[in-house]
Amino acid sequence: MMPKKFLFADLDDTLFQSKRKCPDGAALAPAAYLKDGTAHSFLTPGQQSVLQLFQQEMVVIPVTARNADAYSRVQLGFQHEAVVNFGGIILNKDGKPDGEWLNRSKNLACSSESILEEIRESIIRFASSTGLSIRARIISDFGIPFYVSAKSEEGDEAAIDQIEAMTLAILDVSDANVSSHRNGNNLAVLPDWLDKRHAVAYLAKKLRDTHGEIVTFGMGDSLSDIGFMADCDYALVPQASQINRQMRGL
Repeated sequence: MMPKKFLFADLDDTLFQSKRKCPDGAALAPAAYLKDGTAHSFLTPGQQSVLQLFQQEMVVIPVTARNADAYSRVQLGFQHEAVVNFGGIILNKDGKPDGEWLNRSKNLACSSESILEEIRESIIRFASSTGLSIRARIISDFGIPFYVSAKSEEGDEAAIDQIEAMTLAILDVSDANVSSHRNGNNLAVLPDWLDKRHAVAYLAKKLRDTHGEIVTFGMGDSLSDIGFMADCDYALVPQASQINRQMRGL
């Protein structure tokens, strides 16, 4: 009997993207929605074809920075487990969190909550003093504070450049186990215990315990996805991705 195939796939900017990132005039299909029901993310015809292929041949397991609520508004027929909150929560098939992994995150979050709040406050003070329009907040889910998210309200990546430089300066002199991840207009500051790689490794082991030998594929666009992708048997990278730009030296 052939081994079962599992694809661990990032979502935003990997399987789909916001409309502004889609080609003009393309026949788009909605992929995810805002809370008010407005379609916000879309698949191109090529992405629709690729996703259909994946779902026919593999079990697709989303691995996303989205929280559980935002993930619930992704309407692409996913029916299996999902990794959300940068790996902080693993959702079972019924949509409820894996209890063992939830308790792990609760315990580990106690060690990072104070430094995340300090970094959030530093970003807010810096933005205020420099006149930058930045939204900085701690992203929590299931009552667990996971990471700091900073975005320009105006999509000004030059402003995020300044926030990133300031944040890196803080991290350089800090002994806290946190690191920053930048992708376009998004800057995330994560504790080291929060990593998609850890969650995918845990879930892959559970799948092997259930199914025996399996074949795993990892797919992502961001440098923060490389960890879990490298642990899979095969890795897939979209052409228009941060990973591909890095590989090409762009």
